[in-house]
Amino acid sequence: MHLFNNVSRDKTKGSVLVFALLILAFSLVSALSIATLSGTERRASLATEKSSRSFQVADSGMEAILYKIYKVNDIGPAYDNLNELAGDMGVTCSSSAGEIKFGTTTNGYTIYFYELDPSAPSPTNCQSPDWREKITHIKSVGTSGNTTRAINVGLSAPCVPDPLAVPPVTCP
Repeated sequence: MHLFNNVSRDKTKGSVLVFALLILAFSLVSALSIATLSGTERRASLATEKSSRSFQVADSGMEAILYKIYKVNDIGPAYDNLNELAGDMGVTCSSSAGEIKFGTTTNGYTIYFYELDPSAPSPTNCQSPDWREKITHIKSVGTSGNTTRAINVGLSAPCVPDPLAVPPVTCP
């Protein structure tokens, strides 16, 4: 009779070990899953932060350029061409691309000026004296780190009264 009791106890001891290993394996899988999920959430959060920062840089660029363009002063239009505008801001205007760059390639913004044809917008020449009448939209591209975001602003051409035109042009 004692022989059967010993066999029964040995089986119990082995099942406790198997049960403990199963609990340990489940805990390990749970911990690894939580760690992976935390890492993924952290990367997503950092990507959102970089995107938001790039958008804010682009928005700041747009605000700065619109302020300079529409700034009211006592002598009329502030700038005869985009080169003067860029020079006043301490940078240069690229004539071939109609762009003004601020900052570095990894941190800063670039402003693009586009002319009339909405189906195929072309860059504005930086030396054009009638740039205010030609520009139909401005694009500000902000870069922070390796993330880039852009903002486009459409502009309407200023109304210039011309009573000699057929039909006559009047402004509200």
